[in-house]
Amino acid sequence: MLIAAALPARSVQAAGPVRWYASVEEASLAARELNKPLMVDFWADWCVPCRVMEEEVYSSDQFVQAAQSFVAVRIDFDRKPAVSRKYNVSALPTILFTDSYGDELFRSLGALTRDTFAALLVSLPHDMTEFNRLNRILARDKNNLDALEGMGEHLRTAGLFRRSNEYYARSLRQKQVKANSAKREAILTEMGANYLEVKEGKLAASLFERCLKEFPSSSRRQEWTAKLIQARTLVTTKD
Repeated sequence: MLIAAALPARSVQAAGPVRWYASVEEASLAARELNKPLMVDFWADWCVPCRVMEEEVYSSDQFVQAAQSFVAVRIDFDRKPAVSRKYNVSALPTILFTDSYGDELFRSLGALTRDTFAALLVSLPHDMTEFNRLNRILARDKNNLDALEGMGEHLRTAGLFRRSNEYYARSLRQKQVKANSAKREAILTEMGANYLEVKEGKLAASLFERCLKEFPSSSRRQEWTAKLIQARTLVTTKD
């Protein structure tokens, strides 16, 4: 408490040349015009790591340059509890990266150094044009199969593998997929590959085992067997 009291009061514009919006709604309007992603920083006065990041990271040239591809938002964790609950934020610092509409793509927990943060910003997708197009379709029809698959594919290409699987899982629940073994086979394979990317061996193994059992005559059996071995190796390594 003494450390927090000794630090200067924080304001929405404290980060210099980076413009920080005070609400997701206002930032989303700007982001949609530019097809940029949102970067949402949840902070509080009592959060010492948040203050350290402000002083050491947000004022750095690396961050300022990398942040130009995003629309930046700061949310006071204590003063805007509804927003914190909406995004399931329970610890600080938490930084969310979303599409232009505020739908989460990725989150970072804990303090980051200036170099790590700048590298993260560079690695994330910057052009939200296609994400936003698919999001608008899903806003009208949450079960649109083409949009669900498209979102899964684009998220996978962007390296956001866990989020990609959320959309692929929704695709699997659609009637068209349940009735189409070729499409189901392709989606399950992509999901398994995503879990391999994030080193989730047990989840990957269960999907490749399912593929081998559900599609015994598939030409992909050799591929699935190899990936199943890879997944089981991950499990053994973790254990």
